[in-house]
Amino acid sequence: MSLERSLNPRVAPSFSAVAMHAGEWDRRTFWQFADAAKEATEALAAQKMKALEHLPVEALREFCTQYRFFTIEYISDLALLLAKLPFGGLRSLLSQILSEELGEGDAARAHPEIYDRFLASIGVAPQRLERGLSANREILGTLTDELWRRDPAFGVGLRGMGGECLCQTYLSVMFEHLREHPYMRDNADRIDWEFWTIHTGEEDIVHGELTRAAIDRYIQDEPGALPDLAQGYERSITAWNQFWQNIFDACVPPQRAAS
Repeated sequence: MSLERSLNPRVAPSFSAVAMHAGEWDRRTFWQFADAAKEATEALAAQKMKALEHLPVEALREFCTQYRFFTIEYISDLALLLAKLPFGGLRSLLSQILSEELGEGDAARAHPEIYDRFLASIGVAPQRLERGLSANREILGTLTDELWRRDPAFGVGLRGMGGECLCQTYLSVMFEHLREHPYMRDNADRIDWEFWTIHTGEEDIVHGELTRAAIDRYIQDEPGALPDLAQGYERSITAWNQFWQNIFDACVPPQRAAS
């Protein structure tokens, strides 16, 4: 079964997936498509993440724990994408982002380590850190396989735009509702917020802007890459939404998930 067929249609964002032949793409239509997709995804995230404010504490811990698997696989996939990209501005920028994700030579500063410190500070036991949802492991594995098989432009849409640009959108909305949970408010002084400071603050916003500019330059240099780039981005959106829906299905009581 392909990834698209395995995705639940109720989590697909309500944007018009522009279906064009290769010759019909240009920078303007591509960025219109990308911006509409991001807006729809942001609206979906805002609707779903409201439930975080009212979850039982154990469900909240599990919800946060499941996100860690995306951070880990994103780093590996970004390294794979870098190996496939030609030398140029986009490769250099993404290599800088990868270095930051890995702690710039300091393993304790790697972002998965920082996130695990956040999890520990909200009471997640170490033995729970490897219990990823099987459905999400399958999604992440499928994306890695496709990244390996497809052209670099597809990977740029999948992990360059999808991983770097969309990630900040989802995390900002998640953080907005996460910090309103009574447990998080009551324990705010002892919670390690560093991961969220990095990924919902100015640094990640700048990353998104720089990534967009570098991809725009990549499009100018490789206009024939537009169809694969758009396909990779759309695949990322759909997979990302399904990833979160699986977490909601596992952690959020139905009446709250539907609200």
